[in-house]
Amino acid sequence: MSDNTMQWIAVDKNNLPEHEVLAANFMPDTFGYQEKMIGYLAINTEGHLCASSEHEWLFNVTHYIDINKFDLIQ
Repeated sequence: MSDNTMQWIAVDKNNLPEHEVLAANFMPDTFGYQEKMIGYLAINTEGHLCASSEHEWLFNVTHYIDINKFDLIQ
C-alpha cells in the first residue's frame, strides 16, 4: 500500500516546481510566518523565494505541497 498523505517538501531554490503548489512560510519572525497560499514558486528580483497567485504574494516560502499529485475528489 502506498502512502498518499500530503507532506510538506522543503524548497530547493535550484529545483522549483513549474506548476501551482500549496506554499507556506514556516520561518519564524518573518513577514507571512505560518501563512499559506496556492501559487507558483519563484525567486523575485531581490533574490527572495516567493509564491505568487494573480495579485497576491507570499514571501519567505520555506515549504510546499505538490497538490497536483492528489485527487481531492473521492
